[in-house]
Amino acid sequence: MQSLRRRFVLSLSMIALLVSLICVAQGQTASGQNTALKIGYLMDSLKIERWQTDLDIFQKRASELGAQVLVETAEGDDDLQLRQSQELMDSGAKVLVLVPHDSDKAARIVNAAKARHVPVICYERLVRNSDVDFFVGTNAEVIGELQASTLARLAPKGNYVLIGGSPADANAEVLRDGQLRVLKALVDRGDIKIVSDGWAKDWDPAEAYAIMSKAIDLTKGDVTAVVASNDGTAGGAIQALRDHKLAGKVLVSGQDADLAAIIRILDGTQAMTVYKPLGLQAKLAAEAAVNLAAGTPVKNAVSIANGSKTVQAIFLSPVVVTRDNVKQTVIKDGFQNLETIQKSLPKEKWPN
Repeated sequence: MQSLRRRFVLSLSMIALLVSLICVAQGQTASGQNTALKIGYLMDSLKIERWQTDLDIFQKRASELGAQVLVETAEGDDDLQLRQSQELMDSGAKVLVLVPHDSDKAARIVNAAKARHVPVICYERLVRNSDVDFFVGTNAEVIGELQASTLARLAPKGNYVLIGGSPADANAEVLRDGQLRVLKALVDRGDIKIVSDGWAKDWDPAEAYAIMSKAIDLTKGDVTAVVASNDGTAGGAIQALRDHKLAGKVLVSGQDADLAAIIRILDGTQAMTVYKPLGLQAKLAAEAAVNLAAGTPVKNAVSIANGSKTVQAIFLSPVVVTRDNVKQTVIKDGFQNLETIQKSLPKEKWPN
């Protein structure tokens, strides 16, 4: 009888211990869910190759830091992007990382976030005249200068075509300022003539194609160089040049070091692109988001003016990529894959 009682008490003890362990596990899970930081990531579009790269790296680093990333993509719809920002905050996002479609209209998103005490980081595109908390990206004016100076060094005289990015993107205007800063002296001397100056809505390659086609018709094919503001617009321009049997005869700039652009550079139809270390940039943005959500200062921050205030920022240095340094830049950093490039080109055009 005593043995039976002992077994009964032991069984009760084991049941109690099991229930206790289950409760603790459930409590830990619930606690983990409640304390996990949520970061809202508002994308303009994922149609351009580089933006998916940015997002993938950002999510990976945020996960390593114990944060969950909630992503919304507006595909160029400003009103939708505003609604998405509200939805992310309703879902518990404690900080917003914003790639705005329209750098002016996106001030509404910043205002809405500030009303709810949610800090905002602008990624790559700075929202103007707004109370932005932080910026992570590269100096667009420097990129514009690199594009124009590289082409001007290769062709200091001749007819130039300028193809800007989206008129709604403040970066497109800053890029143009940098390009013109370099070209102005050559234009004033009469060495260079700007025969066409257009803007590609939403950075659309089809818009760049149309601008380039008109410029070719206007000049009867007498074009020396095309200052295209990114690799998408460069691709559109090069397609127009190809259709007129001018591809490889006209210098074309770019930006973003997209795979297609790297292949064009090695193939001889694009002169250069500007590589931004997106891997490091996305990681630093994730770290900044976690710090801001926790109210912790971001180390090594500088500053940039957005019109109405001075914003803390992290700037990364852009790098010119030409046929001569593809292997030492984008391939070395793991941004582009050597085998993929080699499969797209004959052996004599592989990077050295």
